Amino acid sequence: MRQIKTLGDLEAASKEEIQEAMERVSIIESLEDYLEWLYQSETKTIVTSELNRYHGRALGIHPSAACKKGQCLLRLYYDCTAEIEPMRAYDPVAQKTWDTGTLLHDTYQTHFREMFGDQFADEVKLQNKELHLKSSADGIFDFENYRAVLEMKSIKEGSKQFGWEVVQHAPMEDNARQCHFYMALADVPFAIVLYLNKNAGLIKEHIIRFDFDLWDEIVSEVLEPVIQAAYEGGEKPEGKAGYHCRWCDYNYACPYVKQARKNVKGANRPWTRRGR
Repeated sequence: MRQIKTLGDLEAASKEEIQEAMERVSIIESLEDYLEWLYQSETKTIVTSELNRYHGRALGIHPSAACKKGQCLLRLYYDCTAEIEPMRAYDPVAQKTWDTGTLLHDTYQTHFREMFGDQFADEVKLQNKELHLKSSADGIFDFENYRAVLEMKSIKEGSKQFGWEVVQHAPMEDNARQCHFYMALADVPFAIVLYLNKNAGLIKEHIIRFDFDLWDEIVSEVLEPVIQAAYEGGEKPEGKAGYHCRWCDYNYACPYVKQARKNVKGANRPWTRRGR
């Protein structure tokens, strides 16, 4: 059995070997068996969570923002330069949603530590100074022949765009793109996207392999233009106003949003952020 533990190993592997690896990387059956054992054995799960209220971010490109298809590059530029001070207004719904997700992450990371021991590491710090990327992965599995990044997403039912039904056949595109940041930074060939249904307690798993062409696209179309503008004296990227501006920390001072507000009035202004 071929080891596929690095991106170099992935390039050298055959399609058949990659397919076998993706089947073996799966953790969902082991997880379901472990959860049943917890119930049958009446074993306690001790979870210690830190609900972080710090809302600052280090300067640089953040995978959770840069992964979004069609992301506004100007927003990423401001993340790197602090040319505009971010305004992170308190949103009670977003805060409670974040807390719920944090607790779910901690619970399942605890399960995986108990299940796999030193084959699982959580909150793995990752960095690439050349690409100005600094982040952490939810976890990395280091099995005998394979390695895989873990990316967990808490999700709800009922949403036609972002809900449970949407991820039954494939992971969301932005989630797969986000995994590529972690796989590239950690030199890991596979990723497990684990969706946790907050409403029904259901779990859905998708295994993805590193796509070299997709990563090249992300680097050339997203990372390089932002790096050149923010750190190498290149031309500042243009912004684009739209619904995504609703959740942007630079909404209040962005010149593109200001111009859009002059041109469009009332309910047709989807970039108006709640509380601002």
